[in-house]
Amino acid sequence: MTDGVSRSLRGRLKRLGRAAPAVLLAAAAVALYASGLATDISLGNLRANEIGLRAEILATPLLALLVFTGLYAIATAAFVPVGLVLMLAGGFLFGPLTGTMATIVGSTLGAVMAYLAARFAAGEAIRDRLAAGRLGKLMAGFEQSPFAYLLTLRLLPLSPFGLVNVAAGVARAPVRKYVAATAVGAVPYSLIYSYLGAGLGKAVLAGRAAELTVLARPEVALPLAALAVISLITGRMGARARRAA
Repeated sequence: MTDGVSRSLRGRLKRLGRAAPAVLLAAAAVALYASGLATDISLGNLRANEIGLRAEILATPLLALLVFTGLYAIATAAFVPVGLVLMLAGGFLFGPLTGTMATIVGSTLGAVMAYLAARFAAGEAIRDRLAAGRLGKLMAGFEQSPFAYLLTLRLLPLSPFGLVNVAAGVARAPVRKYVAATAVGAVPYSLIYSYLGAGLGKAVLAGRAAELTVLARPEVALPLAALAVISLITGRMGARARRAA
């Protein structure tokens, strides 16, 4: 009798332990929305608070960079859709290169947290059920060629970033290949949006944010052109992948 109770208790504790990372991410999402931070992250607020934000960065640059990277990671892991604004904000506030590095690190850390939460939470029963449903094709791709498949998904402009993280975790894609493909796949868009954010920042400082001619400025026009090119290339990659499937 005692042995049966003990095994039951251990089983419950094990299930709670497996679910703990997912519960923590859900709590982080609730906290971001409850505090108003999730809705406060916008381009309008970024411009309105630019002077104060730049003063904080000048006073404590390393701490500011760590806070920004941590916020990006938590928002990514918790499915809070502010990644685009944060990529622009990184270039706007820290400059294009530093902003790029911060967003790559933040997005990769966030993706890894979501991946681990899904991997720990999904037992065999859940994994089999999802494999038979909408996530079946994604999971099959991770099992066949995890790095190439994930890299293709990361580069597709409309690929659901959070759903891919969960599918990779449930499919138990190899951790090293997952991290490598996520980091490499984050480079193009992080670089383009950080340069675009930096270009818009220069326009704001020059007092030209309200002018349409700002789009013709090289620091804005070139990232937009690069974004159009990479969207076209990755769109064709996605079409080929769908035809092959």
